[in-house]
Amino acid sequence: MQTGSIRAKTAALGLALAIGGCGGGGDSTALTVTIDGPAIVDVDAPAIVLSGTASLPEGSYSTGGTPSVPWVTCQAGPYTMTWSNAATGQSGNITALWNCTEAFLRWSTVPVPLAIGANPITVAIADSASSGSDTVAVNRR
Repeated sequence: MQTGSIRAKTAALGLALAIGGCGGGGDSTALTVTIDGPAIVDVDAPAIVLSGTASLPEGSYSTGGTPSVPWVTCQAGPYTMTWSNAATGQSGNITALWNCTEAFLRWSTVPVPLAIGANPITVAIADSASSGSDTVAVNRR
């Protein structure tokens, strides 16, 4: 398991938000997930939104982009992507998007509820051939 990172911003409603970044890339032997920002974050908010990048799953493809067919269609291969917070025991699914011009997926979570104190949050991706994950420590004051 890799140690990852997040970038948090406190919003007016008390949510800490993370804004997406760059990185990642497809690999036929292992999937990677990157959580944006620092590895340890202190927040006062009751929830946090995480974002980042992930490898393209096996079976991903793009078609088109020729003079006769100027648009490109991309289809990510089948995968599952989840978040889990070890402090609360809660977890949920993540949907990632693939911009055809990039060699990776971009993802973000819904607001992840935080317990007071340490919240180890793991984001994981898996396809039929491999998996990968990244973990960040979010400390709620």
